[in-house]
Amino acid sequence: MKKMTKLVARMAALTTAAVISGSAFAGSIYMTGHDVDLHDGQNGYDVVILNWLRGAGTGSEIAAGSYNIGVLRSIDAINPAGGFVGGVLDGAPATFGTVTAADPTQFADEAAFSAFLSTINVLAIASHVNCGGCDLSTGDSNVLNTYSAAITAFFNAGGDLLVNSGANLATYYDFLPPSAVATGVSIGGSTGFTCTAAGVAIGIDCDAGGVSHINGFPTHNRFEGFDPDFTVFEVRGAEVISIGIRDAVIGGGGIGGGTVPEPGTLALLGLSMAGLALGRRRKSQ
Repeated sequence: MKKMTKLVARMAALTTAAVISGSAFAGSIYMTGHDVDLHDGQNGYDVVILNWLRGAGTGSEIAAGSYNIGVLRSIDAINPAGGFVGGVLDGAPATFGTVTAADPTQFADEAAFSAFLSTINVLAIASHVNCGGCDLSTGDSNVLNTYSAAITAFFNAGGDLLVNSGANLATYYDFLPPSAVATGVSIGGSTGFTCTAAGVAIGIDCDAGGVSHINGFPTHNRFEGFDPDFTVFEVRGAEVISIGIRDAVIGGGGIGGGTVPEPGTLALLGLSMAGLALGRRRKSQ
């Protein structure tokens, strides 16, 4: 029965990803309990994440220089350009495409937010302020959660998500389906992190005694209850610190990973979704 339920959810997800052109698109997510944005990219950890998200070394790779980044952060009178986002997310190094910062409250409605998403390849969400100096306010996080349908459409059309730490804000990850993506449980500490084999394979440097992407940097939450299609990249003992899923679609209240087949007779989406999908199409290099 459980297998049948998951199959139904997966088929619903694939239906959501169908487009008029007859091809299916899919997005990728990387989630971490680290506030990578606050620590100037954590010795290049942000570059590793973005390279994995853009499909570096795969047949669906997007060229780094064409991989445009949108950063959601709190922009106000105190921080007119947003605060405390570093590394690639502040536009350096210039390995990637454009970097555009935005505040979730600046958009008039979900249509305006969708228009912003249509200009980028990856949406990076700043860590919540309660990680101790980070940038996304609770109010901005709450607004972002109301745009979950637009984020789903962006993701299913091939857009990627880099999601930083929610620290102890229980609703931080609510823009994604609860049955698809993990609950973030608040923790602390800066050492004791290790890579899984999958983490090493994507280029995470886990050397606890030297240069490291993860040790020596704080973490503020772990992940529990995530869909088994996610890959675990980093742990601390039994605590899961960083996870990701590549080429997945959201639908039917869940998420489906793996290569998405040609949809054939799957239902067509509306013209707005098709237009966004065409903008997100991955091209082999």
